Amino acid sequence: MRSIEKNRKQRPTAYLPISIKLVVKIALVVLGFCAWGTGFLGALVGLYLFLPILRGILSVIVGLGAIILFLFILLTFL
Repeated sequence: MRSIEKNRKQRPTAYLPISIKLVVKIALVVLGFCAWGTGFLGALVGLYLFLPILRGILSVIVGLGAIILFLFILLTFL
């Protein structure tokens, strides 16, 4: 019990309702909107929505490339 109280005294910033990382993200979005307008928000929303799809496609391409490279090396040295 004493160690829990000691940890609470040492880390008072751990219980903030909002993180610094989130504040920086919000500030960058506001700055981008001020600089480039609604096109920036549209691109950001599109990136947010389609990023998992792009990661999946990239993963498949990298996997196929690794398999092709492996087969090429295997057939070259045999």
